[in-house]
Amino acid sequence: MSKKVFEDFQKIINEFYKGVGPASVIELGAYHWSLLSMEKFNNSRKVAFNFSYTENDKKKLEKYEVIEGNINSMAFKDEEFDCAMSCSTFEHDKYFWKSIAETRRVVKKGGLFIVGVPVYTELATDMMTSTLTYKVHGKSYNMDFYRFSEQAVREVLLEGFEVVNVVYSRKYPNPYLLMAGVKK
Repeated sequence: MSKKVFEDFQKIINEFYKGVGPASVIELGAYHWSLLSMEKFNNSRKVAFNFSYTENDKKKLEKYEVIEGNINSMAFKDEEFDCAMSCSTFEHDKYFWKSIAETRRVVKKGGLFIVGVPVYTELATDMMTSTLTYKVHGKSYNMDFYRFSEQAVREVLLEGFEVVNVVYSRKYPNPYLLMAGVKK
């Protein structure tokens, strides 16, 4: 996550939670530089959720509830969280639609879900309907399956949510979109 992406997530959170922050928040795909560190979450229950963590990640996340597991099947109650966030996770999730269904399940009605993903755009630099960093990024992570369109984020990732914010955090060389929705 870049500083700009973090700041854009924070701006969305601060605009949505004008007063006090949410009672509970989960970050899906959390790692050592966590979105949970935002000041707005100081009095919230903070859950860092990821498939696995290094010992270094666990140490840096020790002030949060750290849970290792598969987002495709989370052991939380229905509507347990007021807010869910995910930064650069779903493009690495082979079965992202299952994870989206689980996210929708654990977010309360009226709760906020913010997703940040690399997207396709109509840039002159796009080659073969991809982004310049896709091949390199995919090889280095050995688990980079998807790029989404803005329409896919709106209609698939945020299905069941009313879109309240759309931010292109980065356009070149790897377009990156943040979209926030409130669960209907």
